Amino acid sequence: MESPNSPSLEQSAGPTEDEPKTKSQAEQTDGSNIVSRVFKTEFDAKYKIYDMRTPLNAFMSGQYKRSGAYNTLRNRLPVILTNVIDTLTKDKSELVEQFGEEAREELKIIIGLISRLKYELQTDKPFQAFAGEEPDRALWNKFLSLLPDEERTFFRSCCLYSECYMHRKLYSFVENSIFLRPYDFHVKIKEHSLTSCIDDVLSLTKYTRRTDKSLEIFGELLRINLWSNCNDAPRDLETPAPPPSPFNKNVLEDVIAADEYILANQEAQIWQCLDNRKQNKPSQVDFILDNAGYELFTDFILAEYMIEKGLATKVCFHVKAHPWFVTDVTARDFKWTLEYLSQHPDYIISLIGKKFLQFLEEGKFELAHISHFWTCPYPFYRMREADPDLYSSLQQSKLIVFKGDLNYRKLLQDVCWDSTQDMNTCLRGFLPSNMCAIRRVKAEVICGLPEGVSETQSRKDPHWMISGIFGVIQFVDGSREFGY
Repeated sequence: MESPNSPSLEQSAGPTEDEPKTKSQAEQTDGSNIVSRVFKTEFDAKYKIYDMRTPLNAFMSGQYKRSGAYNTLRNRLPVILTNVIDTLTKDKSELVEQFGEEAREELKIIIGLISRLKYELQTDKPFQAFAGEEPDRALWNKFLSLLPDEERTFFRSCCLYSECYMHRKLYSFVENSIFLRPYDFHVKIKEHSLTSCIDDVLSLTKYTRRTDKSLEIFGELLRINLWSNCNDAPRDLETPAPPPSPFNKNVLEDVIAADEYILANQEAQIWQCLDNRKQNKPSQVDFILDNAGYELFTDFILAEYMIEKGLATKVCFHVKAHPWFVTDVTARDFKWTLEYLSQHPDYIISLIGKKFLQFLEEGKFELAHISHFWTCPYPFYRMREADPDLYSSLQQSKLIVFKGDLNYRKLLQDVCWDSTQDMNTCLRGFLPSNMCAIRRVKAEVICGLPEGVSETQSRKDPHWMISGIFGVIQFVDGSREFGY
C-alpha cells in the first residue's frame, strides 16, 4: 500500500458524506462560494481545515474538522500544555526547594518555551528541528527533514506525528536545562493514578490469589486489564464522559457485564498461543506498556498469571525513554510502582509488591533495554530499519502484548482504515512474532471488526470511535512465519 496522502483543496471541496452535492452546486466557480462551503470559520479558512470526516485510507489529520484528530489538536493538546504551565507556576517554590535557587530562572525560561510551543500548535506553525543535547536528536531531525513541505505543520501533518512532536519538544525543555533536568512534568499525575486507586489494587489482589489455569480466568484478566485504562488520570483529557458500563474494580463482580463493549475479542486465540503444550523450551512474553498507575498494576497481575500458570517463563516490560503522553510508563515509574507497593502499610498489598520485586530479581520479570524507538514518531512497520536490535529482540518473544490506544495507532500507521480490513494488511509487514493488542478505542483508527459493527455503532453514536467506551482484544498469528 502506498502511503496515504492528504487530499487537495479541489478534492476536499466536495460535499460531506451527510450533505450530497447537487449538479448546480458542482458547476459553481465562484471562489467565495467554495470557501464558504468548505471552510466554516475564520480559523478553518486561515489554516485550511475542511469540514469533513477523515477520508478512507488517509492519515488522521487535524485538517479534517469532523475527526478526533482535529479535536485533539484544537482542544486537548493545548489543555495539556496549559496544565503543565499551571503546575510549574503552582509548584515553583517546591521545585526551587528541590532543585536549588538556580532553578528559579530556568523555570521562567521553560514556562516561556512551553507558551511558545502552545502558540505554534494553535497557529499551525511548522515543526522545528531539535538543536539541544537530545540523545535521539539525529533520529528526530532526519524524520522531520524527510516530511513533505506541505505536511510539516501541526494541522497538516499526520496527527500521530504532531502529537509525538509536541510531547518530545515538551520534554526537551527540561532535558536541555541544567538544574531541572531530572524533572518529570507529569510525575504527580502518574503517582496519583495509583494511590487514588488503592482500593482497586487491594480488590484485584485478593481476587487473583486463588485462580485456576483456564481460558475463563485468563480471559477475565485480559478484560480487567483492558478496562483498567479507565482508571488512569486525567480522564477529562481522555474521554468526553465516563463510560456507562461497569468498569474498574466493579468489573470484578461481573466481568461479563462489560462484554458488550468489547467489539472484537480474540482471547481464545491468545490463550491457544500461550498454552502450547508442545513447547517445553523457555518462552518470553513482551509487554509494550501504556499507562502508569492502576493499569500498570493490572499489567503486573496479568504477567504474574502467565508466569505462575506456565504460560511464560519470563515477561519483559518495555517502557518509554522519557516522560511521554502524560501518563505513559517510564523506567522511573516502573521502579517507583514496585517500591510503593512493596512498602505499603497494607500487608496484602506489600506482599504482592515484594513478590513482583522478587520476580524481577529472579529474572521472571525484566525491564527491557530502553529504546528511543517507543518515543519516536515512526509507525511500527519502520522498526526493522529504525531500530533493528529492538526488532530482533522482539522476534525472540512468544507473544508481544501492545497496550493502549497510542501503540494501536502506531501499529496501524494512524490511517483511517476500513474497520473490517484484516489487521495483517494494516500492519504493513510488521510481524516480529505473535502479537495481541489490548486497547480502549479513542481514535478513528481500527481494523479487524466483524462486518456491520462499525455501521451499527455509528447509527447509535457518530463519535463512538473517540469516546473510549469501547475496547478490543485482538490477536495476530505470527506462528507460521516464526515456527511457534
